[in-house]
Amino acid sequence: MWDAVIVGAGVCGAAAARALSRYRLRVAVLEKGSDVCAGASRGNSAMVHGGFDPEPGSLKARFNVAGNRMFDALCQELAVPFQRSGTMILAVSEADMEEVRRLHERGNQNGVPTQVLDRAALLERWPAMGEGAVGALFCPSGGIVCPYTLVIAMCENAARNGVEFFLNTEADSIVPMEGGWRLTAGDGRVFETRLILNCAGTHADRLNNQVSTDTFRIIPRFGAHLIMDREYIKWVDTTITQTPAALPTGGHTKGMGIMPSVDGTVILGCDAVDYTDPDDAATTARSIDAIVDYFKVFWKYLPISAVYPSFPVEGVINAYGGLRPHPDRDDYIIGEAPGAPGFLNAAGIESPGLTAGPAIGEHLARLVVEKLSPAEKENYRPGREVLKPFREMSEEERTEAIRQNPDYAKIVCRCEQVTEAEIRDAIRRPVGARSVGAVKMRTRAGMGRCQGGFCQSRVVEILCEELGCSPLEVTQSGSDSYILLGEACSHRFEEAQA
Repeated sequence: MWDAVIVGAGVCGAAAARALSRYRLRVAVLEKGSDVCAGASRGNSAMVHGGFDPEPGSLKARFNVAGNRMFDALCQELAVPFQRSGTMILAVSEADMEEVRRLHERGNQNGVPTQVLDRAALLERWPAMGEGAVGALFCPSGGIVCPYTLVIAMCENAARNGVEFFLNTEADSIVPMEGGWRLTAGDGRVFETRLILNCAGTHADRLNNQVSTDTFRIIPRFGAHLIMDREYIKWVDTTITQTPAALPTGGHTKGMGIMPSVDGTVILGCDAVDYTDPDDAATTARSIDAIVDYFKVFWKYLPISAVYPSFPVEGVINAYGGLRPHPDRDDYIIGEAPGAPGFLNAAGIESPGLTAGPAIGEHLARLVVEKLSPAEKENYRPGREVLKPFREMSEEERTEAIRQNPDYAKIVCRCEQVTEAEIRDAIRRPVGARSVGAVKMRTRAGMGRCQGGFCQSRVVEILCEELGCSPLEVTQSGSDSYILLGEACSHRFEEAQA
């Protein structure tokens, strides 16, 4: 019997797993996707929100502020790139400035320092700011992180301390049993556990509503993003967004923004459209057009417009999207579900969920510890062992790395300077890569200008060599997303040479 089963390997589930791995507990993480960070925690703007925006006294405000304060130590321990580049809410009208002043006051209530800048102060810090920008709110504690690197790192830390991960495992039915719960997966496997932590994102309502007297609904809210090439990052040093706007089905959107990434690219987005399918995260032409049309207008206000007067659409190298789990109440749903002792929710964790997630995970772990009173592990291993990316090494470090492992001399991804040594390590690591997309998330192979046009075939070969599988079994991101559909000939080349 498990002590705790965590459903969902996004930021909240990963953080809870990492926190619980410090104790003498049997913990399992079930993830319906083929890899960790397969849902909402992957398809977002990668922003670490300061916490000035949520309603004071709400769970969003509480966990946003607490989570933000965890990021420096958390990312340092786990070797995850993180930058406090700040967040700017740009005003282009007096009505926007009223919103800026309102958010400043809200930040004061939440204990988050912000600065109200008029145009003169704005130009003092960003001299190239465009005409029409009348002022801004600036939050120095805002930041940027790679969301999937963070989640993968927390999962690796949890796995090296005994947490077991079950991928391609969708939680189907949950029924109470003596001393806990019986959870049945979609493939028929049964997990008996004392406690369940519901971190299931857009599926959290389906699980909660099977067991709790307090039912709710999750509205999948889609948002798309565009990625711009590295050449633009030198003119984007802080996140700049529009003032927030209310949405017709509840809550609000922080609107479109331009964000630097820790990997040296630029992110644009996102829109907000309510869906009905909790798994439909496909990026659409409608969303891409909405972002492009917005920035064709908004671009003139940005400092980068001094170098590129109009939005350089040709600089966009990719697009991605994700679903935010918006609840039918405008706050997070966290804690033990009414009428379901031992069933703990982390539901409706929409933006600023990436920021709040580490604090939510720690909170869930404390609830588990209060219930089970486990002893702490004497041999807990903090952090993780991770290779320094070849692209970040000095010439001396590269020479030494190649001396120790010749696979460092084999560049697989030219755009991102990813070596064969790094790809093999990504596959061999705890909760390692099992698809082309999983390798991409761990190494950035395929994320450059050519988007895998050069390196994908070699990544497929390395996956086959490491996993002992056929190229026909390799997928882009699990399920039926096969890279190859079949053999071109009826017999293999080796047979023809016999």
